[in-house]
Amino acid sequence: MKNIRWGALATALGAAVVSSGAIAESTYGYNAAGTGSVTATARVNLQVTVAKLILLRVGSTNAAVDTLAWTVGKSIPAVPTTPATGNNTAVDWSGAAPTTPALANPAAVNVFAWTNATTPTINCAVGAWTGPAGGPTNANFTVAVGGATPVPHPGANLGACASTNFTANTLLTGTWTYALGGTPGTWPAGVYSTTVTYTATGL
Repeated sequence: MKNIRWGALATALGAAVVSSGAIAESTYGYNAAGTGSVTATARVNLQVTVAKLILLRVGSTNAAVDTLAWTVGKSIPAVPTTPATGNNTAVDWSGAAPTTPALANPAAVNVFAWTNATTPTINCAVGAWTGPAGGPTNANFTVAVGGATPVPHPGANLGACASTNFTANTLLTGTWTYALGGTPGTWPAGVYSTTVTYTATGL
């Protein structure tokens, strides 16, 4: 009795293993009269999997985050005098309000993007500003795009970040040039900083 039960169990397990694996398709054609043609068809599926990849680089090749910096200087009238670091320095001040020289913008940053995902987009998010109240706003920073096949910037300025499509399966390379506007001469003295995070996404 035990041998019969073990044999039945082995048969059942074998059937389960066969049913769980891949079974080739099989058909037959039959004609009892033995005349005419007969056919049998069998199919095989082909499948190719392409790995999905997305790449984004903004700035230098190193792993550190690039810092773009502006210095808002002051000039003392009447003869334009650029202050030097120090205290109790003599100056022939006319009594007129100090002026703010034109700002020098940092150099453009290199930007690269590539993906084989469908409908890729790029977006940006600006973190909270540190520094005194009343300083620069996100909208004060405009971004100009350059290059033959550039990565589009998601918005004309950092106050207008919006999801922007870019081309898939094409290496995009170009530059982004940031410029500071607004009224820097009216901002309280201090150091203002924030971080802009760019996110490329593909479906």
